[in-house]
Amino acid sequence: MNRTASILLILLAGGATGVAIWADRNLALAAPAAAVAVLAAGLLFVGAWFDNPRAPVPTPVLPTERDVYLFRFGFRSGRLGREEIVATLDKIERLGPTPELSPRSARDMTAITELSRAEFREYVRRRLDDLESRA
Repeated sequence: MNRTASILLILLAGGATGVAIWADRNLALAAPAAAVAVLAAGLLFVGAWFDNPRAPVPTPVLPTERDVYLFRFGFRSGRLGREEIVATLDKIERLGPTPELSPRSARDMTAITELSRAEFREYVRRRLDDLESRA
């Protein structure tokens, strides 16, 4: 519903309500005016209901406490710890901006876990920045 129609319906509902109140005991005038006011308010409600352009935002699923612990521990645990970090980042990405993310291949996992310490930290930093920018 466009803005002009909404304003006209608001004015119609307000005016009809005013007429219904002003009519007092004159039921022949008050009843139709009240019906028009209720109809206009109903049309406003329906218009607002169907014109809402925003889809409901899904509630993000945060990683469990176990995931946070393993994520921290992974930095000190060598290759297996790095695999856990990459798996946790993939899980966060699947729960957030990229639900269709395909499973990581063994070749990709090996390439990532064999990065130097500085390169791996930079990889994690880039992934986190990317996830945060797309959230």
